[in-house]
Amino acid sequence: MALSQDYKHDLKVKAAYYYYKKDMKLADIADTLNVSRVTLNKLLKEALDEGIVRIDIVDHDNTIGILELEEMAKERFHLKDIEIAPSFSGTCHDVAYAAARMVDSLMFDGIKISLTWGATLEILVDYLTGSNFIKDIEVYTLLGAQGTIGMQMQPNTIAQNLLRKYKGTGYVMNAPFVCEKAETAQSIMSDKSFTSIVDKARSSDLTLVGIGPTPNTAASKSSMRYDMETIRELKNSNVCGDICSNFYDIYGNICNNPLCDRFVKTGLDEIQKHKNVVGIANGDHKVASILGALNGGYLDTLITDQKTIVDVIEMADRLGI
Repeated sequence: MALSQDYKHDLKVKAAYYYYKKDMKLADIADTLNVSRVTLNKLLKEALDEGIVRIDIVDHDNTIGILELEEMAKERFHLKDIEIAPSFSGTCHDVAYAAARMVDSLMFDGIKISLTWGATLEILVDYLTGSNFIKDIEVYTLLGAQGTIGMQMQPNTIAQNLLRKYKGTGYVMNAPFVCEKAETAQSIMSDKSFTSIVDKARSSDLTLVGIGPTPNTAASKSSMRYDMETIRELKNSNVCGDICSNFYDIYGNICNNPLCDRFVKTGLDEIQKHKNVVGIANGDHKVASILGALNGGYLDTLITDQKTIVDVIEMADRLGI
């Protein structure tokens, strides 16, 4: 029997009242109104669609706006996940804190973590809550350490600090980062002590990577990871950024440079075999390098801030990519 519009409207109001106000179970509401569960679900949906029921989400911190931005960026750049810190400050602390919160939530007994280097990774580890209940983790470094700028930014130091928060074993590359000759670097990377770590790291559950900025000859000496000659060479090769000292251009193409042959590092082709590569970076100086990493498909997850991802999207729009 067809229901009149007035009667159907009354049923929608009653269904909504019992469900939202009285918190009754669907089966009980269906019995009370003498309708089937299918009809009841339809009545509740129409009550929402027609504005009989209005749901207001109180969002003082723009969480919904951030969520929508995350969904849009995730789809556009083919990411498994993205975490956007609601910050316009440009400092790496907000992003490092967001990354630490994510890492803490993913920890479990026996987790395997690979990492590279950088200031944001250093701060991330400082922000980790840590736990005495999670044990037997394994941490692998993906590049040489000796001779890199800033002791705290070195991968071996970051690994050691991580193991102070969560108990386990570290497998670090005790080798120079830059060799004088390419032959020396190739010899180190052919050695079993290096290849065994690369092989173990391949089974990582989580790989944390910093994203290096466009090489800048104007950078302060204390913040430079490469000498001036190296920076000039890289700029001439259209380099816009790097992951684990593997350089690429804005389109994600690998930039092969003779200087790179002197670095002791894990290649991007190898890192891409890892289960979940998490890139952590933000700031105006990293917009191009983040876009290049996304275009190259080098990341599964990105953690950045609101201003940076908006700038990345705008740059991609300008370049038509």
